Amino acid sequence: MIDEKDRESILHDNGNILVTAGAGSGKTTTLTKKIINDLESNKKHYKIAAITFTRKAAKEIKDRLSGKTRGHFIGTNDGFVEQEIIKPFIKDAFGNEYSDQFEVVYNVDKFDTFKEGLDLIKYKNKLGTYKDNKKNFKFELALQILLKSRVAKQYIQARYFKLFIDEYQDCDQDMHKLFMYIKDALGIKLFIVGDPKQSIYQWRGAKPELFNDLINDNNNGFSKYELKENFRCCCDIQNYANILERHDTRDYKIVDEVQNVIGIESDINPLDILDLEKEIVILLRVAKTIAKDLENEINKNGYNFVYVPRTPLDDLGTENATILIELAKYVKNSNYTVYDLINCLPVELSKNEIKTIDQVIYRLRKSDVTEAEIEGSIIELFNILQIPFRSDDEISKFIESILDNQYDNAFNGKEYKHKIMTIHSAKGLEFEQVIIFSDDFKLHWNRDKNEHYVATTRGKEKLIIILNSEEYIHNLKVVAKKCNFDTIDRIIKII
Repeated sequence: MIDEKDRESILHDNGNILVTAGAGSGKTTTLTKKIINDLESNKKHYKIAAITFTRKAAKEIKDRLSGKTRGHFIGTNDGFVEQEIIKPFIKDAFGNEYSDQFEVVYNVDKFDTFKEGLDLIKYKNKLGTYKDNKKNFKFELALQILLKSRVAKQYIQARYFKLFIDEYQDCDQDMHKLFMYIKDALGIKLFIVGDPKQSIYQWRGAKPELFNDLINDNNNGFSKYELKENFRCCCDIQNYANILERHDTRDYKIVDEVQNVIGIESDINPLDILDLEKEIVILLRVAKTIAKDLENEINKNGYNFVYVPRTPLDDLGTENATILIELAKYVKNSNYTVYDLINCLPVELSKNEIKTIDQVIYRLRKSDVTEAEIEGSIIELFNILQIPFRSDDEISKFIESILDNQYDNAFNGKEYKHKIMTIHSAKGLEFEQVIIFSDDFKLHWNRDKNEHYVATTRGKEKLIIILNSEEYIHNLKVVAKKCNFDTIDRIIKII
């Protein structure tokens, strides 16, 4: 394994750890294994905190730890500072006139200065937020409490021996200051994991450069690890994707015989060599009309493939695309609730705010909803969440995505065992068995390398390549020669 030594070293490293983990590299698995390892080796009363941005991510960690979380904090960033620092120690830090039974509010009584935020707690019993959503009052307050309250410092030091912080690339400046203070001043170890290439919350102050600075600073006390291996795919598929990407054997894993990457040159039906009881996805680069034609042609022979289209929201390319895609799922999938949506958001909301959001977005499910009503609901929702619009296209593409029935299969939550999708719409996803067509890629012209890498690494168990391009086959032979392989059967099985 490419990262085997690093992954083993992470488990036994007792210091501060920074892990850069790309998509598909088993980040959450590594994090939870490290938590379990540390808990099993911990012979004292100290606890850990595992801190995430969303409740959904926290739940995934809890589920993976399967009952080993008693007494430990597993939750969101906001939840950690509220429950462990602000509520228990605000009186000790600032005086008894500050109630520890304050109401947390996000979108009312906003303020400009730290003093105004303190006054809101003191006189109105509300913990609020700055008008500038790139400043984080809650974390600034938590740091000030630790600086002012000796008992708060002692509590954190006596309770925790390590903090595990997920998606560190999305931390803002105030979060970063607090976590570094906990590490440097209180002597509590940090395990932080993230990927600067995947920062999605810059609209609310996330600064991926802070994570980059930690990566590049060799004197900050962190042991640095990078997880590169894609655990999504079997060994044969990883070999093939890496070699076609780099034209070398740097990440090649020795195999006796390639079994799971199959090239078909003849008239063999690829479906005859796949397990029809398992998931099969055909990936294309072509227009939707051709994909629909392929769907009809295949299904004439007794199969049941469903075309799942790429939607206008997939092409949006803004930080808000993820939120709008989740909202489209809410509209098209009756089993998807407002809480499913909230759990995917990087914000904490009060019960009243969630109730208001529910009322706002429920209108979108009306069968006769108008474009004006959709636009009004989106604007109102974004105002509640304090999310700025990033593009004039965001509302129009959302409207198109939910009003045009051709996109329903992308959002309705139905599980299709056999699918046809575009390569771009499959990015970030994984499937048991994948079929691609070699004429979709012009690798011999040094083009389409990213698309090829995405397409080949979607399959977990088996990759079928329809070799309908002589240029692609020639390129395979060139690459094999560069790798000092006598034949291409070291990287692909031709039938």
